[in-house]
Amino acid sequence: MSVLLLSGRKKVIETKKKIVKKVGKLDEGKAPAVTATWRVVAGGERKNISFSRDNMNVYLDGSPIECTAYVTDGGYDLDLLFNVGENHGHIYSDVEGTEMTNYLFFDDQLVAQEKQKNLQSKHQPDDI
Repeated sequence: MSVLLLSGRKKVIETKKKIVKKVGKLDEGKAPAVTATWRVVAGGERKNISFSRDNMNVYLDGSPIECTAYVTDGGYDLDLLFNVGENHGHIYSDVEGTEMTNYLFFDDQLVAQEKQKNLQSKHQPDDI
């Protein structure tokens, strides 16, 4: 299942415009609005990977890191690609109706997915 999902996302990404997100500067005294956080092992150490859908930043242990963002489906699908040392990360965030599902792939393996419900969006994906 995760291989099929990732394979499908890679095909969609190839057809979309790429946005390179440089490392963001955190506002002094303001924590970012984090959408989801996951724990992974990279280089033998536990790391926290978070992202904010609001500003499309990816955070490693609370500090922003550079990523490449692909926004599709009228802004409702978001793919964020990044590296943590030798490891490759991919966050996919999908909004359908009032539900958002966030996936973390790490070295092409699905690590986790998180669902959030009762959003204000009425988005329904286009027929493909």
